[in-house]
Amino acid sequence: MTLSLALFAKAPLLGQTKTRLAGVLNPQGALAAHCELVEHALGQLSAVIGQSNVQVELWVSADHPVARQWARTFGVPINLQRGYDLGDRMHHALVDQLSRGADFAAVMGSDCPQLDAEYLNWVAQSASEADVVIAPAEDGGYGLIGMAASQPQLFADMPWGSNVVFEETLRRAHESKLRVAVGEQIWDVDCPEDWARFQNLKRR
Repeated sequence: MTLSLALFAKAPLLGQTKTRLAGVLNPQGALAAHCELVEHALGQLSAVIGQSNVQVELWVSADHPVARQWARTFGVPINLQRGYDLGDRMHHALVDQLSRGADFAAVMGSDCPQLDAEYLNWVAQSASEADVVIAPAEDGGYGLIGMAASQPQLFADMPWGSNVVFEETLRRAHESKLRVAVGEQIWDVDCPEDWARFQNLKRR
């Protein structure tokens, strides 16, 4: 089984990334934090890049020289996200990967430090027995979702950014009688407390 994984990242534009960190880091610091998180995620993924059954792609919100440099540095293809909201963009990326021959496709956020090689190996193993794989997040969303076929009902009219995204996704999946594998809960970096948590994780 071939697993294709799309790492979603915003283009590194001042004032448009990690805005909730700007109060303590200033806008330039928030931008640098975003870049650090993306590079950390790509570093984590480097452990699975090159495995015969796993392929990794970088999907960015806009063309940017720094994003192209990320792709070159870590040796991954780069693609542009397309869609009118987050759900549409994720669904497009999943369908695109499946249309190019992946048996199972996933998308993950670039600000989830716990999505490491061990977690991604669990995703790859679960993909052979599940229709949908989800990594739930502490804030009520999720940091990764993967599937074996297009499931547009999991993305349309979703209250993105709310604390019920994971619960609603799970409800819709069960309503569609899909086999769902749910991983261990993770956290993502949004606020200053999360940033401090990330720094502590790196020190360990």
